[in-house]
Order: sequence, then C-alpha cells, then structure tokens
Amino acid sequence: MHTDAQRRSLYDALDQLLPPEARDVLMELLPPVGWSDVARQADLSGLRSEMAQLRADLTGQMAEHRAYLTGQMAEHRAETAGELTLLRADVTAEISHLQSELRAQFPKLVATNVASMTALVGLVLAALQLG
Repeated sequence: MHTDAQRRSLYDALDQLLPPEARDVLMELLPPVGWSDVARQADLSGLRSEMAQLRADLTGQMAEHRAYLTGQMAEHRAETAGELTLLRADVTAEISHLQSELRAQFPKLVATNVASMTALVGLVLAALQLG
C-alpha cells in the first residue's frame, strides 16, 4: 500500500520527466489504493451472477407471497360474503317479525282510537248540555 506522500513524490518526479498532460494521464491510470483492492472484470461478473440469482430468488419469493395473500384475501372475501348473507337473513326475519306485530296491533289501535273518540264526543255533548 502506498502512502499519499509516496504518490506525491512520484508526481513530482514525473513532473520533471513528462509534460503536464502526460504526467496527469499516468497518475490517473494508477489506482489510489493497492492493486489487490481494484475490482477485476471476473469480480464484476461474479457479482452480476450473484445479483441475478438474488433477483430470481426474490422474484420467486414475491410470487409465493402474492399467491398466499391472494388466497387469504379470497378466504376473507368468502367469509365476509357468508356473514353478510346470514346478517341479511337475520335482518329480513326481524323486519318480518316487526311487520307481523304491527299488523296484529293495528286493529287494537284502531279500536282504542275509536273508543277514545267516542268518549271524547260524549264528554263534549255532556258539557254542552250542562252549559
């Protein structure tokens, strides 16, 4: 591993030997770290292969999760539809029961109303005869 001081010393030596443009090109071609730290094409190919495998694995896992979630949503949808059907039947039965009760009570209400009106008319007539 080369230090910054060593790189600077090389730069100064090249400055004495080469024109500035050639010196700068040569310095740019040298890595700022040791050659063992520089990635090679084979390293990049290996990384590309690993990334492709990871992408394929991830795609497969996502497909599995998507299928699982789709199944779960279908189950919940079916459960909800069944519960709504039961609720609808319960509400319909309760409405029918209330309608039956109202129909049964209606004649009683009419009779009570007629009796009340008759009594009221009788009281009005009695009050007129007294007055």
